[in-house]
Amino acid sequence: MPTYLISFLATLGGIAFAFGLGKLLGRHQRAAASEFSGQALSLIGGVLLSSFILLTGFQVAGSWSALSTARSRTYDEARALTDVYWASGGLADTDRTKVRTLLMRYTDEVVSTEFPALAKGRTSPAAWRALDDVRNAVNTAATPRSDQQVAKATAQSNLATVYQTRADRAAEVNASMPLITWLALLVAGGFLIAFPAILGLVDHPRNLVGLCFVGAAVAFAICLTAQLNHAFQQPFAVRPTAFTFAEARFHQMD
Repeated sequence: MPTYLISFLATLGGIAFAFGLGKLLGRHQRAAASEFSGQALSLIGGVLLSSFILLTGFQVAGSWSALSTARSRTYDEARALTDVYWASGGLADTDRTKVRTLLMRYTDEVVSTEFPALAKGRTSPAAWRALDDVRNAVNTAATPRSDQQVAKATAQSNLATVYQTRADRAAEVNASMPLITWLALLVAGGFLIAFPAILGLVDHPRNLVGLCFVGAAVAFAICLTAQLNHAFQQPFAVRPTAFTFAEARFHQMD
């Protein structure tokens, strides 16, 4: 199912929910003006709106922070890969060619295989194996000269950074906000939509149209927040741009 169709259907669902409440609860006798003063209605409505905004803001802030962190770490990993590639230039010819070939294979594996797998909630075992091959090639590289020893140590240090950022990415694949916050958000959104209908303020078609707009806005906000909660899934997914850039740098260094 297309990603944006889900948002559209969620919005229609909010409208349908609001319309059903309005038609069902709007048939009851309207609350007498003496029972609810304007200040009381304003206070209750303000509390409901503030609760929904607070919960939505909390969800968006947490999800956006996780999304930004995941994207930043892909660039950290890509920079470390280019540093390994550069450092391998100081190795013997045979080792240099082997390490650089394996680095290019790993980077291509991340772009072509792993990122599609991340969208499904898992990492690529083939990418892990390709990275292990790079580490084995670096560790077994012969370093009879002091400059080659320095190059090997530099490559190993940057390769450790690659492993760290990759492990962080694996941990972020299925990370999400706590379930209780989602339940609270849904409840707050539902009460926000139901509030006018409960008071009998939607017996007129124009008022019902306004309530449907509220339902659409609430449903869209919840759906948007849910989409932000998955760093590697569309439409806000972290893309392999950093690794594509790293591949370009490999060719430049060659």
